[in-house]
This record gives sequence, structure tokens and C-alpha cells, in this order.
Amino acid sequence: VLDSHLNMPLLKIFSQQPLPVSAKDVLHPALMIIWKVPEDALKVLVLPTHEMSGDEDLYIDVRAMVKPARTQEVIDKAMADMRDLFQSHGYTTNIRVELYDSSLQTNLPKRK
Repeated sequence: VLDSHLNMPLLKIFSQQPLPVSAKDVLHPALMIIWKVPEDALKVLVLPTHEMSGDEDLYIDVRAMVKPARTQEVIDKAMADMRDLFQSHGYTTNIRVELYDSSLQTNLPKRK
């Protein structure tokens, strides 16, 4: 059984402005529903960016493990739901999703 942190979707949100919405209290719970994962299987990072190309407010980079249930249709719906979530907070987005094979990944879990 793989560590849930290895299997997690990782969402990196790049923004030139601080987000007035909490990644922990608002975005994380909503994104858990969108990605259909438990709390400890999702990591949301908001990364301040000094400069970026494009006219979107947020660039969102998602890495998630390949699973049979993550079909193109499921990924497309998750991206549309994420777009709608961020749009409801007043943001335009450019969203990229990369699926990876967990057999090619490793991590060092935090110490307890």
C-alpha cells in the first residue's frame, strides 16, 4: 500500500496577488470534493509569483496519480469544476493537469 502523500493530487496555485480566500479552510475542502479524495490525500500550495506571462489571474498546476477512474472525461470535469470554483471567487484561471505513474515516484514521509 502506497503512502497517501505519494498518491495525492498536488495543486500548485501561482498568483501575482495574495489570495483573499484561504487555501486551508476554503479551497482545500472544495478541491477534495472535486478530486474525490480524503483530506490527507490532497495538498494545496499557493505560490506567490513575481511575474508570469498570460492574462489569467491564476495558473494552476495539478499533479495526480494515474488511476483507472481518472479518465479524460473525469479530468475534464475536474478542471471545469476547478475553473468554476475559482471563478466564484473572482479569478480567471489557466489549469494544467499532469497524471503520473506512481511506480516511478517516491517520497520521504514526515517524521512522527
